[in-house]
Amino acid sequence: MIIKKLSAITNNIPMRNLKVLLPTLLAGVIHKSTAFPLPRTAQMATTASSSTSSSALHSEKIIDSHLHIWATSSEAASGDYEYATGQTPPPSLINTASAPALLQKMAAADVAGALIVQPINHLFDHRYVADAIKCNPSKFKGMMLHD
Repeated sequence: MIIKKLSAITNNIPMRNLKVLLPTLLAGVIHKSTAFPLPRTAQMATTASSSTSSSALHSEKIIDSHLHIWATSSEAASGDYEYATGQTPPPSLINTASAPALLQKMAAADVAGALIVQPINHLFDHRYVADAIKCNPSKFKGMMLHD
């Protein structure tokens, strides 16, 4: 259904403009997500009387919809989560994109959840992302690579 609506909306839009317009278009097609459900208290607050200020009932969550995480250099060296041949992250990033580092950055920015896209660093070995999701199911959802 969403694809049909987007196809109808984007039919005459040049591809180079879609990257800029897509978030706006999706906002009109996709409604509140159930992937990261609101806590029960927030759900109850949204049904409270209209006399309560909207800022006090803020129920929207910030979700990062596309990011990558990968093992630190020590995790890769230990053999737990090896990098694919030729896919070692650059030295400036190698130890900055782990699941614990992401959780710290999310907390600092008040980000409630993240959709993790499988990184090229681990190619089709999904163990690192799967383990991060398993350890943090209320924070992380995942997207795999398929050959």
